[in-house]
Amino acid sequence: MAKLLFSYPHEEGFLQKKSKGIIKPIFILLFSCILIMIGVLPVMAQQTRTIKGIVTDKLTQPVPGANVVVKGTSNGTITDVNGKFAVEVSGPDAIIVISYLGYAPQEITVGNQENIDVTILEDAQNIDEVVVLGYGTQKKKDVTGAVSVLSSKEFDERPNTQFGNAIEGKAPGVQVIRPSGQPQAGFSIRVRGTSTITAGSEPLYLVDGVPTTSINEINPADIESMTILKDASSTAIYGASGSNGVVLITTKRGGNQKTKISFDTYLGTSKVWKNLDVLNASQYKDLMTEMGQTVDWNLYPYNNNWQDKVFRTAHSQNYQLSATGGNENTNFYVSSSWMKQEGVVITNQVDRLTFKTNLDHKVGKILKIGTSISYNRWKDVDVNENWKYGAINSIITGAPVTDVYNADGTFAINPFIQDLENPVALIIKNEHAYINNRFNGNVYAEVNILESLKFRSMFGYEQLNSTYNSWVDPYRSREGRGFDGLASLANSQKSYWISENTLTFNKIIDKHSLNALVGFVTSATNSDNSSIDARGFGSDGVHTVNGGSERNASAWVSERRNVSFLSRVNYGYDDKYLFTANFRADASSVFGATNNVWGYFPSFSAGWRISKENFFSGLDFINDLKLRAGWGEVGNDQVGDYASYGLVSTGGFYVSNGSVVSGTYQSTMENKNLKWETTKQSNIGFDLAALDNRILFTTDFYIKNTMEMLLDRPIPASLGIPGDVATKNVGEMQNQGIEFMVESKNLVNTLKWNTSFNISFNRSEVVSLDGGTIKVGYISDRGDVAVAMENQPLGLFYGYVSDGVDPATGDMKYRDLDNSGDLSDGDKTIIGNSNPKFTWGLTNTFSYKNWNLSFFIQGVQGNDIFNATRIETEGLMDETSQLATVLNRWTTPGQVTDIPRATYGDNTNSLISSRFVEDGSYIRLKSLTLGYDFSKNLLSKLKMNRLYLYLTCENLLTFTKYSGFDPEVSLYSRSSDNSLKNIAPGVDYGTYPQSRDIIFGLNITF
Repeated sequence: MAKLLFSYPHEEGFLQKKSKGIIKPIFILLFSCILIMIGVLPVMAQQTRTIKGIVTDKLTQPVPGANVVVKGTSNGTITDVNGKFAVEVSGPDAIIVISYLGYAPQEITVGNQENIDVTILEDAQNIDEVVVLGYGTQKKKDVTGAVSVLSSKEFDERPNTQFGNAIEGKAPGVQVIRPSGQPQAGFSIRVRGTSTITAGSEPLYLVDGVPTTSINEINPADIESMTILKDASSTAIYGASGSNGVVLITTKRGGNQKTKISFDTYLGTSKVWKNLDVLNASQYKDLMTEMGQTVDWNLYPYNNNWQDKVFRTAHSQNYQLSATGGNENTNFYVSSSWMKQEGVVITNQVDRLTFKTNLDHKVGKILKIGTSISYNRWKDVDVNENWKYGAINSIITGAPVTDVYNADGTFAINPFIQDLENPVALIIKNEHAYINNRFNGNVYAEVNILESLKFRSMFGYEQLNSTYNSWVDPYRSREGRGFDGLASLANSQKSYWISENTLTFNKIIDKHSLNALVGFVTSATNSDNSSIDARGFGSDGVHTVNGGSERNASAWVSERRNVSFLSRVNYGYDDKYLFTANFRADASSVFGATNNVWGYFPSFSAGWRISKENFFSGLDFINDLKLRAGWGEVGNDQVGDYASYGLVSTGGFYVSNGSVVSGTYQSTMENKNLKWETTKQSNIGFDLAALDNRILFTTDFYIKNTMEMLLDRPIPASLGIPGDVATKNVGEMQNQGIEFMVESKNLVNTLKWNTSFNISFNRSEVVSLDGGTIKVGYISDRGDVAVAMENQPLGLFYGYVSDGVDPATGDMKYRDLDNSGDLSDGDKTIIGNSNPKFTWGLTNTFSYKNWNLSFFIQGVQGNDIFNATRIETEGLMDETSQLATVLNRWTTPGQVTDIPRATYGDNTNSLISSRFVEDGSYIRLKSLTLGYDFSKNLLSKLKMNRLYLYLTCENLLTFTKYSGFDPEVSLYSRSSDNSLKNIAPGVDYGTYPQSRDIIFGLNITF
């Protein structure tokens, strides 16, 4: 495979060639900016002095961990365990700002004071909270883009194995898609809808500044905060990576405080929340007889409900130990955790081990260095699902008249289908495990060149090493006997490095505030994959591929590189008029064969704090009112690493002189016109704080247009390209919507009651599409279930319109849309829409003295689900068992029913049609937690700072009309094919259901 060159000082690769004309003027511009910024600084710094003090609350109790910062600078510290601080200031006009989460910030002019004691008061809603944004931070009240912020509270209050569970339903405009109830299934996030069709749609994830694609292994307990950048004015600073939104994950760090040791643990049990009614042995025998299938039933005396044998009461356990602390110069956070979680299907489990270290150290007065390092080991045993003979479909279609094993120890099979083993056998016959080792870390250095000028350099690295082993013994199963045993081994390695160098200028002059950033970023990804399969084992003594007599191997490598220049300016006047501008230039090796290596992504946003205007001064009940507007462009290069190249691959064979010789063949089409997919987004919103900041309200309206999409489009088969597709820039999509969020503190005395509610509406449309339609989502023997079509939303189901069962014949009636008199493709049309009309989430938290109670309800309304499971479980066409609903099948002329007759060997009555489209709306009590904090008197005797016990119930109640196991389904969300994930959401084809969990936990802090 072709190897890409990259621009280093000693070589001239594709990026160097393409960028000669732009690099020189950019560096001149950056150097000029530095000179201009330095020019506005004083020639000599004023003499510094140290200010000391104590920060207390209204009860005169010390407040440890409060931030103390000299306004307009990066100089600051954190109060120690006794609330004490010491900070250096440069003159009597210096202002120190004291802030702490949940308390109103205080600003104090130093003057001639040497000691300052400060009392901070609780803030009903802290709009001055500092949030993490791209390459920096900003006060929440000064943000001009559309962002959602979640604090560590969201993760601490709810035991989670993956952080996606904590943000589900909590951030407006952010949809968390769970493809399956398997604990290792992970999740997908869509920020303001799906913006593309065959390119990637996942947001960019960054952990402490380092991008990652391996999000399952991240330990939620290590997360301090999470910021989701939603609009282009926020994400444009990430250029090529920001088109699908950006998720910034900041982990916990230490402070100037006494060392704190925390131990957290929980134990849990899980069960399926719903079983389905299936045929018993007698009913199955009657159905087979009706279909004309006969067998000696005396050989099959069993009456098994396979749900009882496959589903189980699963157990989970989690243990976390962490230490946080530091002094004025060195801060640290260290943690380790181990989690084991069983799935509700036998053999299914996850085992995760994590280590995390964050260190920060001040070297003198101008230099700060630090590192963030994490190691995760993830091992899981998954379950085959989402197909005709997957685990979940099989527990319904498995013949109830057999048991797990025959008398000779082999797996029992269907009485009529000699290759179909029972549901338990389909799960346990393949012994397998997946192991992933992930290292993620960075080192950084910050140099305060001058009081208002800071240089930061960061190098980040991530390494993923994955191994998959599987083994089928040569005796027990039909498959194993047929191949004399099977084994496979797959290894993959993926490394990613990123180098960032930024220069930040921050200055406040009278009523003017200016923050400017310039930077240079370069990154590279290298992937290496290999696999080997073996068969022909002489015994079951060796379970690895070396024991097989026949072997087949494959391997491939790839790499991808990016270079970026970035800049941003934040300007504010009188805390009233706010302006932000971003510009980023990206080069990607994906487009290395083209003249379009570089993409340019600008954005602008502005904010007007109306509440600061004089004409607004009489409305005292409104504390803050800000109007925001923004526009920007972001790019997407999430396609194959060599999408623009015409690749030549090995594996072709030909005959030469009577011998078979290995050769090569062209595997992809070259496209010298390929370029960046671009998304333009406009956003208008406003933020309101009222009634002493006890009510916060935010709303945003957006329009997002994706143009020149990176689409895989058909090409003539005569070209000989595998798959008969090539990547092109064609088509346009639009997403538009509106989001609302309200947070309130309803009661604030001894009894406290907080509420948070959000609701989102999104509408998508495929504006144009080369060829008009794309059909995907193959269902066994029935064809494709989903379609992308011009002038229609993405995520539509496509098939026949069912008009019910003909009472005269017992056959399904399908609407003849093309008036041809016959059933044909011309009768297919749109039969359902997987997109919800709106999604919402509601959280209520109560606390009274030492008790607290919280519950979270999530809802999805107006979406359809295509229940492809019913095609197999109500199909009535083969020897498999069925749902109990088929007891109402048509049997005699004139009978009125919605279940057609049994038609052995004929699938006409179970074609893809509106018969299988169901309402997927649901309301779910996602989480209910009751907790108790033990009193300080007891804690002092036990030498503890905190002892907290809690009981949590997950998925306790679900209200839905959906007839399947679970309404949270997405058959293709785990697929590597982006077109399936984007075009065909909301399909259930034997999807593993969500479980109902009961969790008991405790937290001990010393």
